[in-house]
Amino acid sequence: MHKLETARQLQSRLDRILDTVTREFSPLSAGQLRFKLAPDRWSILECLQHLNLAERFYIRNIQHKVDRLGLVQTSPTDQTFVSSWVGKAMRYMVDPQTKMKVPTPGILRPRRVSELDATDVLNQFIELQTLLRDLLNKAIYLDWNQESLSTLFGNWLTIRLGDAILMLVAHTERHINQAMRVKAEMSNFVA
Repeated sequence: MHKLETARQLQSRLDRILDTVTREFSPLSAGQLRFKLAPDRWSILECLQHLNLAERFYIRNIQHKVDRLGLVQTSPTDQTFVSSWVGKAMRYMVDPQTKMKVPTPGILRPRRVSELDATDVLNQFIELQTLLRDLLNKAIYLDWNQESLSTLFGNWLTIRLGDAILMLVAHTERHINQAMRVKAEMSNFVA
């Protein structure tokens, strides 16, 4: 896959995510955002808070790489991006099409829904996803094959920059789909 085209596609996907959240979730009340059909299921708010917790780490590290660029070049060079086996495995685990359920590590589990401030969670989500979309404009100046990031599993396991960005967008799509299912269940339950 080519870096510049992939970045453009990822920005479009992030635009759709932001549009979905603004259109579908922003108008909901705090009570609706907290709605859970069962105690062991996540609410819309918990889905968004999980994304905030999981993705803040990676977005901050991408920001650090971009900040080191210094002066922005006038034309980015395209390159063929090749995923590593670690990147492929991590993307597979979070891909929206994957039916496998991966247990959420404790550090990435949202607090109890009653402790979450709906406005704060929603604003953080929009801010982080907007930042990621904007970082893609600068990340195209980096080498997606050579630059790597630590993972949440520790510094001993790294992931290529391109894999990390692809993983973040797929992970977001997975949980936005989950949140949309919660919204549909809420409609069926209330109706």
